[in-house]
Amino acid sequence: MEASKVIMLQKKLIWQIFPATMVTLLLAIVAVTWYASTSLHDFYLEESENDLHARAHLVRSRVEKLLGQSGTEELRSFCVQVGRASATRITVIDPAGKVLADSNENPETMENHLRRPEIAQAFAGEKGQSLRFSTTLNESLLYVAIPVSEEKKPGEIADLTQVKAVLRMAVPVTAIDRTLKSIQLRIALGSIVVIFLAALVTLLISRNISRPLEEMKKGAEAFADGDFSKKMLPSQRKSASLEVTTLASAMDRMAELLDDKIKAIETHRNQLDTVFSSMVEAVIAIDLEERIISINKAAARLLDIDRRDAQGRYVQAVVRNIELQRQISRVLETKESVEVEIVLQDQEGEKLLQTSIVSLYDGKARSVGALVVMNDVTKLRRLETIRRDFVANVSHELRTPITSIRGYVETLLDGALDSREDAEKFLQIIQRQSDRLNAIIDDLLAL
Repeated sequence: MEASKVIMLQKKLIWQIFPATMVTLLLAIVAVTWYASTSLHDFYLEESENDLHARAHLVRSRVEKLLGQSGTEELRSFCVQVGRASATRITVIDPAGKVLADSNENPETMENHLRRPEIAQAFAGEKGQSLRFSTTLNESLLYVAIPVSEEKKPGEIADLTQVKAVLRMAVPVTAIDRTLKSIQLRIALGSIVVIFLAALVTLLISRNISRPLEEMKKGAEAFADGDFSKKMLPSQRKSASLEVTTLASAMDRMAELLDDKIKAIETHRNQLDTVFSSMVEAVIAIDLEERIISINKAAARLLDIDRRDAQGRYVQAVVRNIELQRQISRVLETKESVEVEIVLQDQEGEKLLQTSIVSLYDGKARSVGALVVMNDVTKLRRLETIRRDFVANVSHELRTPITSIRGYVETLLDGALDSREDAEKFLQIIQRQSDRLNAIIDDLLAL
């Protein structure tokens, strides 16, 4: 019953492999997607940053020239023209943070940029960079800023310690986001295909594993029913794995051994049953609860009970003898052997049973019950009584002529031989008693 409940609670192999495989695969895809997206995002930002830096260096010399002119109209025009042509936002900021020119917005309306991180870095003589949301354009932008010094003559190196302005280049990162979303969509579609293929492969693998196991289960059920003729190995050689084939081979060997052992046990049991049934002695095997385990024909005949009906019943319900019940309980309690004569009443009268009761032990020397062996000695006791009476009667019959002969012989020896008449009389009596004694002996020999 417990085994059936455990089996009902167990899941099929497919539902043990499939969820774990899918969860593992899904986690792997999520991890790969996250790592790929992060890596691509960083890569695109780095490439965009390098590209903006290169663009800034390309236009810096032109900006330096335009900064040397009076007014900012031409500088603004240049920023708008180049910004539209390159799809880049170009901004020029002076050391005070004021916007001198911007390709997208009117510089007059723009706030001070001195505290912007990329601007501060550029005024410090470094390459400034930042990724943040632009409140002016209402979108996220990647900013790269480089310092702009005063225009030098050809061959002279610009002195970046005297920064005249900052040139800032910016591009929106929405393009990067769109590219990443496109890649993520492709990864998602690919993941769906991979998950579907993985599910199919998992199903095929689980079926390839479970099908041989199902066949082995049927074989094991046949073994449980006592049919050891079914062989598992031939059906497993083509499709099953090495482990399943090895298991099938082991089960086949186990079935052969079980078949041989069961046949040997059945043969031994039949031999014991034959000996047990043919025993003259009445034998009863009893367990610790005083239930009859086994009873032979002699015991059933002696107790006048049905052998099959007695199996499994309490001794008290089968054997209606208080003394025998008491002796059985005593042996089960004390584990000591008992030999006793019990008088049993039946329809034929009294029966005298020579009874021996011993404890039964298993292979580990643990008491498992008691064995009762009974012999009907009623006839033997009657014969012993008859023998005693017979011996007494024969002794009496023999003693009479012997006593008579002995008496007359003693009389003759005492002097009766001197009287011929008395001697003849006594000798005739001795002869008669001898004939009587001879007749008694002949009668005994004739018995």
